Amino acid sequence: MSTADDLSRTLPADSLRAALSPEVVSTDPALLELYGQDIWKICRRPVVILRPADTAGLSRALAETARLNLPVAPRGGGMSYTGGYASDAGPLALIDLSRMDRVLHVDPEAMTVTVEAGCTWKTLHETLRPHGLRTPFWGPLSGVSSTIGGGLSQLNAVFGAGHWGTTSESVVGLTVALADGRLIATGARRKADGRAFYRHYGPDLTGLFCGDCGALGVKAEITLRLMRTPAHEAHGSFAFDTADKALSATAEISRAGVAADMFGFDPSLSAMRLKRASLLQGVKALGAIATSGGDLFKGMAAAARTAVAGRGFLGADDWSIHLTAEARSAAGAEADLVEARRICLGLGGREVEASVPRVVRVSPFTPLNNVLGPDGERWVPVHGLVALRDGQAAYRAIMARFEALRPRFEAGDVQTGMMLSALSTNALLIEPVFVWPEERRALHEATVEPHVLSKLPRHGENPEVTALIAEARTAVIDAFNEVGAAHFQIGRTYPWRDNLDEGSRRLIDAIKADLDPTHRMNPGVLGL
Repeated sequence: MSTADDLSRTLPADSLRAALSPEVVSTDPALLELYGQDIWKICRRPVVILRPADTAGLSRALAETARLNLPVAPRGGGMSYTGGYASDAGPLALIDLSRMDRVLHVDPEAMTVTVEAGCTWKTLHETLRPHGLRTPFWGPLSGVSSTIGGGLSQLNAVFGAGHWGTTSESVVGLTVALADGRLIATGARRKADGRAFYRHYGPDLTGLFCGDCGALGVKAEITLRLMRTPAHEAHGSFAFDTADKALSATAEISRAGVAADMFGFDPSLSAMRLKRASLLQGVKALGAIATSGGDLFKGMAAAARTAVAGRGFLGADDWSIHLTAEARSAAGAEADLVEARRICLGLGGREVEASVPRVVRVSPFTPLNNVLGPDGERWVPVHGLVALRDGQAAYRAIMARFEALRPRFEAGDVQTGMMLSALSTNALLIEPVFVWPEERRALHEATVEPHVLSKLPRHGENPEVTALIAEARTAVIDAFNEVGAAHFQIGRTYPWRDNLDEGSRRLIDAIKADLDPTHRMNPGVLGL
């Protein structure tokens, strides 16, 4: 550790501790180590962690860091794999939003809900369920720990995304703390209580902070629109013998708008996930399936089919697509499933037991044990969003890179897999993942359930193969660039700013300079 680091770790923390309440300021070495890394990389540790309890406390904390000229970065659930909050930039304070985890206000008349940015998707979903309400997009698969602020900063997919798009498309207004502690509010707001009720009133200021990775400010409070939870669901799973057929089916189901959420796996990823544990989440999941949907006998039959199917419904070389249709009526949900079935069978697929989407829907937010491979290996994804017509081209470009690297993958015991999903009727998400033998980190220890972690073998440090994974990730990003892909959680990984035209670069640079003139807010993220 350098002398500069020693001074940075002491003086700012002492000054912040004097200005803020003791429970807000932490220099716990274990936390500093944990918060200096993400799923992919160990970076420079923050010099101090600030844990405000509410919006006013967040504003004070940022004002104090501004007075000290100390850079800051916000952290939500910590599931970034692109350097969203972890970097090798100069000394910075990490803003941990985990104490700002409340659902502040549910308004069934205005059909809005306001949450603090550290609220998890699971907490929001469980709070809204007794009201018969939910947000249109209602979370990623990692929603047990992923936060709504992080989801809005990074954007994400899966639950509800087939109909409603990603997080930002469900937002109506924000309260954002700027780098100097000032608070700004976006969205049209009621005079009576100041709460946002509609997003579009003049230029879309809310949109500035959607997908910004915390470069422009720290989300403090988020107001999302509500909808009545659809009363009926229908589930379908389909197997395909080639990637082209699975990609074609995913795109056509997306165009048809018949899946509320949909995800698919290549054969390798299916094998990895099923090796981890039984498909079923135990008796509790079966009971939830049996009592869901309002028809007990139909539910019991579905639970029985799920139990019988177990893990054996896919062949070793099958690609698979799993989807949920939802509607106000059983007939409506079934009609959407019928259309999805027609599409899949027409493209050469075969229908298999819908165990996966049933279990996922009744237990949507499960522990994040998949941040390690089934044998304790390191795991990291990379991804791109492409136009629906470009899925096959993107896949071929990726596989060409993989084939060139295949001998080195085999020598290093690197496994690859691929996940598919879709965003409304516009985009296909392709997410390659890498699994390789490497020592686990503090973030894995803090994330994986202890009883699972205790059964996993440890691997030694493996820097040469980890460098190969870095090379492969870059190659995949280059492949996505060939078809003009977009990306979520841009962080410090994807070349967003470089791909802007000159006028757009000047505009975002001017916005950054106005909101954060000293460039202390998450420096380097987005390429800013």
